[in-house]
Amino acid sequence: MKRFTAVFLVLLVFVAGCAVPFRQGKLPAERVRQQVEIKAVRQGEAQLRPGLVVEISVIVSGKKEIDERAKRVSERNTLMLPLLDTISVEGLTLEKLCERLTREYQEYFIDPQVVVEFVRDDSGEALSPWGFVTVLGRVKKPGRVSLPATRDMTVSGAIQLAGGFDTSAKDTAIRITRRTDGGRSVVLEVDLRAVGARGRVEQDVGVQSDDVIFVPELVF
Repeated sequence: MKRFTAVFLVLLVFVAGCAVPFRQGKLPAERVRQQVEIKAVRQGEAQLRPGLVVEISVIVSGKKEIDERAKRVSERNTLMLPLLDTISVEGLTLEKLCERLTREYQEYFIDPQVVVEFVRDDSGEALSPWGFVTVLGRVKKPGRVSLPATRDMTVSGAIQLAGGFDTSAKDTAIRITRRTDGGRSVVLEVDLRAVGARGRVEQDVGVQSDDVIFVPELVF
C-alpha cells in the first residue's frame, strides 16, 4: 500500500508539471489537514512578498536537478535561483511562480517538473502568507499571531497561541476590532465563557487578517 501511494504521488507530480503544496510537516496524522491546506493555497491569493520563505525544486527525468531550500524573498521582492540569477516575484502567487519557472527552466532542461512551496518559518523574522491577527490585553504573550493556510482560526485559537489568558482576564467581553473593505472599523464582542460552559461554539468567531483582539481585565 505504501509503495502504491509513493508511486501515485510521483506520477501526480509528473502529470501536473507544476505543484504548489504547503510544507508544514510529514507526520501521518497531519496528512488530512495538509490536503486542506494545499487546497487553500491553490484557491487562495496569497502572494509572495518580502520576508516569506519558499522552497523550490526542479525534477528532470525523476532526478532532482535543483533543490533550493529556505529561500527568503528579498526586500526588493526578488529571489536568486540557479541558472536564472535574480528574478522578480512581485505580485506572483505560488502557482504563477511555478508556471513562470517551468517556462524559464525549459531553456536548460527537457520537460522540467517544478515544485514550489511555502515553508513554515519559526525564526524571529517569520511571516505568514495568509496574514496575522494582533492579540492584546490580558494574555500571557501579547502580540501578533500568524494565520494558518486554512484560515480557519477562531478567537479562542488566537488567544491560545498568544499563551492563553493571563491572571484576571475577563473571558466574557473579548473585543475584536475589524476594518471593513470600506475602511470603517467595526467592533465584535465574544463571550468565550458561554462557548465553554454552554457549548455555544457559534460564538467563537472566526478571525480575519489584521483583526485586533483585546482581552480586558476582570474588575472585582
